[in-house]
Amino acid sequence: MQTAIALRELFSAEGRRDPYPFYAGLHQVGQAAPLDPVVDRYSVVVHGYEAIEKLTRDPVFKMLDAAYLDRLDGRDEPLWRRRRSLRVLQQTVFFLNPPDHARLRRPLAQAFTARRMARLEPAIVRLVDRRLDQLEEAGAGGRTVDFMKLFAYPVPSDVIGELVGVPEEDRPWFPPRSEPFSLVLEPGPQNWRYLQAGDAAAAELAAYFARLVETRRSAPRDDLTSTLLEQRASGAAEFSDEELVSNLIGVYNAGFLTSVHSIGNGLILLMERPAHRAELRDKPEVAPAYVEEILRYKTPVQFGVRYATEDTEVMGVPVPEGGEALVLLGAANRDPRRFSDPDVFDPHRPDNHTMSFSVGPHYCLGAALSKLEIQLALPMVLRRFPRLALAGSPRTLDLMTFHGYQEIPVTLG
Repeated sequence: MQTAIALRELFSAEGRRDPYPFYAGLHQVGQAAPLDPVVDRYSVVVHGYEAIEKLTRDPVFKMLDAAYLDRLDGRDEPLWRRRRSLRVLQQTVFFLNPPDHARLRRPLAQAFTARRMARLEPAIVRLVDRRLDQLEEAGAGGRTVDFMKLFAYPVPSDVIGELVGVPEEDRPWFPPRSEPFSLVLEPGPQNWRYLQAGDAAAAELAAYFARLVETRRSAPRDDLTSTLLEQRASGAAEFSDEELVSNLIGVYNAGFLTSVHSIGNGLILLMERPAHRAELRDKPEVAPAYVEEILRYKTPVQFGVRYATEDTEVMGVPVPEGGEALVLLGAANRDPRRFSDPDVFDPHRPDNHTMSFSVGPHYCLGAALSKLEIQLALPMVLRRFPRLALAGSPRTLDLMTFHGYQEIPVTLG
């Protein structure tokens, strides 16, 4: 396999639409493969389940933090620092390395405890029911409605808003800003357009959360923003207001799009498989297994990137100091060494632990919350609308970072 050609195929329009044939070819050559960093930017592509598990737990491999980007640019004023969106991202827990990573992750993790998730469940059911009511009203009389616009996008925005402390009336404001902000890391020649839109979104999001922080400072509530302020005031946590705002933006966005596209992906997978659809509708207790398989089969976030802090190797593939590794989470979830019949959708497969939320120190903080809302939302949709049907071809996202649908036209029956 000529790896330079292979990566161009992955980032092509067809590769973005359906990367899984490319992943199947990669699995035939091992768990990692060398790349030409001059052509591809990356030194190695890592696609095997075992290889990714080892790499993400290996302290030699780090996130691309601000210090790394500064060294990479080499200028007195690195170009990336002129981008508002990138400056915000680099302050979030998702791009920090030790010791700053632990300093910020510890207080944030307290918002995602099992106890807090249990307390959120009634609110999630209420929020889902409200959106189903709105969907039913919009689809009355057999009218075609967009499932993504009226349900898959609003529900996760409602849920993460409930956790963070965003008032209900403000939540519709977020999706048009959260998505552009999240796309600033999308690779390819259109990246400059994503950066422009992301910078504008970052400025608006930062202004909003700065106001929310001030509101909760004077009038705390039972939400993440208030909890973080209380931890800082008590000395249990240490972060600046700027770091707090950046991480509230990061948590909101991370808790939003993964769930959005998993709900959309799940609906399509179930509508294509009537027996599975009926089982999930009639047996909500199987929902956790279904959600895990949806996340495995159609991974919403496809990849991440790490860099090597010293000369090392991944499954025998050399990686020089400073070399970047393209980590294909979506490929790991279809690794035939880990999953039998990986291209078959099987919610009852045993030992189904996916890479969809990564592993190791950067395992997604909101994984449990995201799974919970999908587990609740999809069976509720199927029970409310047992005759729900596609009313046209779904429109897929033309993206590498996120794998899902932009539009799903349906009738409710």
